[in-house]
Amino acid sequence: MTRRRTLQERLVGLASSLPAVQVQNRLMATTDRDLALSLSGMDSSDERRVLAHLSPTKADRVRQELAINERRRVAEEHVVHALTVLIDSLEGRRTQARRSYVRPRRRDRD
Repeated sequence: MTRRRTLQERLVGLASSLPAVQVQNRLMATTDRDLALSLSGMDSSDERRVLAHLSPTKADRVRQELAINERRRVAEEHVVHALTVLIDSLEGRRTQARRSYVRPRRRDRD
């Protein structure tokens, strides 16, 4: 199992086991882009479970970011970093979260 998938399963587990108010507060304070990065490639049922904690407006914005991310070539390290920061936040650890900037990678040339 990839590191991304392991972290995404942990995120879903935390979102299900922690108090709903705590999860909602932490997710609402996370940027739309970082949430979208964290959810990218996640099973749709797991994605819905996490998005259920958000307001309808924020959930729509995150879905829009997800659609944009599908067209970007986002490096795996960016996704793993966003997941790690989000999980740390849910667990109550303060981390120095850098602002997310996704620089598209160049297409591999054959």
